[in-house]
Amino acid sequence: MAQRSRVSRTLTKTGRILDTPCTLCRPSVVVRGMVDSPKTPARTDPLTEVQRGAWFEGTDAITAIREYDGTLEFELPREVQQATMGASRKRNLSLPGRGLSTTHCLLERRGDRLRLLDQHSTNGMYFQDRRVQDITIAPGDLFTLAPVTFFALNDEMRAHRPTIVDIIGTGFVPSADKLLIEAARGSSNLILTGEANCDQDRLARTIHAVSLRRRRSIVEITEIPDDRTKQRAILDSAARSTLVLPIAAGQRPLDPTFCSMVCSPSFHVRVIVLASSIDAARDALNRDAVDQMQHVWVRPLALRSTEIDRLLDRIFIERDATVRVADLTPANLAALRAHDWPDNLLGLRVIADKMLAHATHHGLRPAARALGMPASTLHSHLVGIGLSFPLFAG
Repeated sequence: MAQRSRVSRTLTKTGRILDTPCTLCRPSVVVRGMVDSPKTPARTDPLTEVQRGAWFEGTDAITAIREYDGTLEFELPREVQQATMGASRKRNLSLPGRGLSTTHCLLERRGDRLRLLDQHSTNGMYFQDRRVQDITIAPGDLFTLAPVTFFALNDEMRAHRPTIVDIIGTGFVPSADKLLIEAARGSSNLILTGEANCDQDRLARTIHAVSLRRRRSIVEITEIPDDRTKQRAILDSAARSTLVLPIAAGQRPLDPTFCSMVCSPSFHVRVIVLASSIDAARDALNRDAVDQMQHVWVRPLALRSTEIDRLLDRIFIERDATVRVADLTPANLAALRAHDWPDNLLGLRVIADKMLAHATHHGLRPAARALGMPASTLHSHLVGIGLSFPLFAG
């Protein structure tokens, strides 16, 4: 006997009777990968530290727009809600003679973000390699008002960019701006290589200071303990933060278990390795882990002779000095540019302090007393790099 199909009969307003399959007999919808779940809880439990990941929670407002690998920077105070950008000098952000349209785009503040709207420009606006009419950007985002590429900065990026430029230099790969953006937005592990006294440790701290992990304390260690409990304590303190791991020359291989754990995504640790070379890091760490890290070679000062003037002026400004590089005699400026600086940035700072002491105390002996060294030692240090007296003209 054939099985009778179950139907539901409905009487319409017009008197017609509609037969529809009974809902109890309809096949259920099956979603692959899903299992029966309990009832919705009355409240949601907060995530644990491990579950939260390295997420940033807090204010992260765009406060400037800067030309990528360029010199132009436009400040955008938080109270500014709208601005225009283009070639006309009447625009709030003006770039005449660079190929932009008269009014290329409109910028509107949306909380911590910026909304950019193309204003029927000739060459267009591009984001992530696509031409767009309307985008919303966050700190670290690159965009192009063809043909010029810009990126958005927050306060931390603006404050620490000069330090990255001082350490990385200009005209190298990766550029200071590329590293700044990676530091601010990314979470990949890094290996910083180079000669001693090139400020790799300072660069690591700066990378953390602009990163999304900046609200948590950076962890710097000098050695890895053998005790597993102490190793786990290091990992717990560095979770969702940055761990700086220096590799000494000729260092024996590190504990492979610790190396495996610290590079595991489950701990959410950003590792920054400081080493003299890639090979030195490979000898001490897991080779595969090192090869997956982003490599940044910090050049020695001997390869950056064209930047000596700028670096010295930066030191003079940091020391609140009244003199500048332009005040040096031509012979002394030439000597500083020609010196090979074996102690790199540390050596440059030491000489700058001695020069400033001589200029401030108006003579070799009073400068030596202020520095706590014999006058003969100060004299030999200055003369040893090719300087002559007077150091500064006038």
